[in-house]
Amino acid sequence: MSLTKLVTEFSVSLGEKESLLDRDYKHIAEKIELHWGYEEFYPYINKLLVNDKDRNREGFPVAVMQELHDLTEIHDQLFPGKRKEVKRSFI
Repeated sequence: MSLTKLVTEFSVSLGEKESLLDRDYKHIAEKIELHWGYEEFYPYINKLLVNDKDRNREGFPVAVMQELHDLTEIHDQLFPGKRKEVKRSFI
């Protein structure tokens, strides 16, 4: 399956554009599909967006970041109450 088939609202937001997550980041798209509708969606997305000190990553292109943002907003709308507040500890 693909994110655009699973999440109709995401397909609509893309319009005629192809999903870069579906095309270029299939392993990530599959994990998003796995977590879709569950509270585990948010820690996974956060893990993608935040670069820990001990991990060396290049980061995503802006268009992919936009898709992740759009998916997060759609998830918030479709599954209210699934997002848990993250308590951060600063040392």
